[in-house]
Amino acid sequence: MEQFVIPKTFKAAQLVEYGKDLQIAEIETPVLNEGQVLIKVEAAPVNPSDLQLQAGLYPAGKVLPAVPGIEGSGIIVQLGPNVENVKVGTKVAFTAHSNYGSYGQYSVTSSQSVIPLDDDISFEVGASSIVNPVTVMLMLVETQELGSKAIVHTAAGSALGRMLVKYFQESGIDVINIVRRQEQVDLLQKEGAKYVLNSTSETFFKDLNVLATQLNATVFFDAIGGSLTGQILSQLPNKSTALVYGLLSGQNISDVTANDLLFKSKTVKGFWLSTSVHKYNPFTDVNATKKLNELLKTSLKTEYSNQYPLDQINQGIQFYSQTQTQRKILIRPNQ
Repeated sequence: MEQFVIPKTFKAAQLVEYGKDLQIAEIETPVLNEGQVLIKVEAAPVNPSDLQLQAGLYPAGKVLPAVPGIEGSGIIVQLGPNVENVKVGTKVAFTAHSNYGSYGQYSVTSSQSVIPLDDDISFEVGASSIVNPVTVMLMLVETQELGSKAIVHTAAGSALGRMLVKYFQESGIDVINIVRRQEQVDLLQKEGAKYVLNSTSETFFKDLNVLATQLNATVFFDAIGGSLTGQILSQLPNKSTALVYGLLSGQNISDVTANDLLFKSKTVKGFWLSTSVHKYNPFTDVNATKKLNELLKTSLKTEYSNQYPLDQINQGIQFYSQTQTQRKILIRPNQ
């Protein structure tokens, strides 16, 4: 087995107070508990959920001060007791919900929260293997289990949205993409989206109703929340299901009518990667792991606008928070 020298301390970006900039600190390398692994982090992206975590709006289970960073890529350098599913030296993508997230030179996570990466997948591409790609893969599984041939998707101009439309259309599922700006309409159409609606249009709800009826779009993935969830659900066919996977509006879900729930058999439920249980899951199913590695090289590949060393992480987060509809940014903790 390959051996690595484990440092007594390492550099990390710490979240000390919600809503504040991260602080670069030298922290002690923790002793691993049962089932945990230590990962030398090569790359970690900034996602919308990372911004929400920093603001105190995302349930990450951290006790401050803590190292944020929900996902990343790197090399497993140490195993805790009773870890048998991975080996030291394995190149992995991972999610980290411990107090040692991916915005540090090292990260601690459960051995069940890693996905081995093919040798020809770069750390940059591998860093964004889970939050968006695995979510999109499981969204397709959910759609197929619900028996729908068309879906509605809000925040469709996001990195996840652009992945989703490509992957779903390749899989024979039509997507009604909902965005808020004309440049997002143009972007999605340029990338091959068949159906794109601008929610600021005066005829938006009428156009949505016509198109959803025509395509029989009975599954609705919503990243926005607030009043838009119920308003869009009201325009969909009977027996439609709204799956809320984000709350970008910062508001509770509203405007879901009793008429829709009682007499039109419509449903609203949550869809969160951390609690989504499907047999075909890259964390547990070897065929799904293989499929994910293939898709990371094509439909589910992530590209970045900028990369930042750890000591420039706050500049990177500020840049990303202002340009989220463009490409993601990447943090390189060991560069």
